[in-house]
Amino acid sequence: MSVDRLAELSRPAPVAGGQQAPAPGRYEMRPLLSSQSDPTSMDGFLNEISHIQETIRGVNENISRIESLQSSMLQAADAREEARIRSQLDAMTNETQQFMTHVKQKIKEIEPTPRHSDLAIRKNQFSNVTKSFMDTIARHRQVALDFQKAESRQYERQIRIANPNATPDEIDQAIAQAEQGRPAVFAQQLMHSMTNEQRRYDGQQTLDAVQERHEDIRRLAKSVEELSSLFEEMQYLLENQAKVLAQIEESSYQVVGDLEKGNQEVGKAVHYAKLTRKKKWICFGIFAVIVIILVIVLAVHFAPSGGGGGGGGGGGEQEQQQ
Repeated sequence: MSVDRLAELSRPAPVAGGQQAPAPGRYEMRPLLSSQSDPTSMDGFLNEISHIQETIRGVNENISRIESLQSSMLQAADAREEARIRSQLDAMTNETQQFMTHVKQKIKEIEPTPRHSDLAIRKNQFSNVTKSFMDTIARHRQVALDFQKAESRQYERQIRIANPNATPDEIDQAIAQAEQGRPAVFAQQLMHSMTNEQRRYDGQQTLDAVQERHEDIRRLAKSVEELSSLFEEMQYLLENQAKVLAQIEESSYQVVGDLEKGNQEVGKAVHYAKLTRKKKWICFGIFAVIVIILVIVLAVHFAPSGGGGGGGGGGGEQEQQQ
């Protein structure tokens, strides 16, 4: 009997010392969907990474259980056992799909942006966890494809047993209808073409088995398509993140180049400023020398003459002698 883990998650968490431990063999999934960290901080981001990694491990364990159930279903002894295993398989597949949707949402929430100062760390962690999730998606898809092929072989055997007159082309068309998600019209036509003796021998049970197998193949084809879309979505997210980070890195290099160029321009400006100041001091010195020379020239030109005074004194002496 499969465990309803989502129902388990909706119940309050056990209180230490107040609850019994999970039953043996029971797989506890509570921590996988209980992350409450703030991814804007580095601690919160790393907690989210750990939470996503743990969820991916849980999904991988679910895929192993799905593979085991698929094998059991193909070997079921009768229709009742097959129906029981199919019910468990559907529940496990739906649960796994919910967990994968949760992982996808969490990965989108922690996608690095240019505003993060620790962008390099976030980039590496984001890339690693996204690639890990993509590997899990690819594994799940391959398991579904392998089971789809096995189901198609079972489908073909059932049609051949029920209607030995069915041609290979008719069987291929019935399988193609199932894989394309179309109603089992062609398979029903093959079944209705059975002889009355075959109908009495096989009856409605054979027709029901064929229709069940048709639905199995249809669901598997839909699951494969959804997993392929999810893989492509994650791949696009990873590639787009790489482009954004490459642009940021290129912008950083450009900023560094601009800073270096600016430093060079500043150095030139400082050099020219020093030359300008030197020229100013030279001009100032020349101007000062010119001023000094002018002062000296003017002083010499306007200084009183000593010879004129002596002549005046001689004239006064002659007047006194007369």
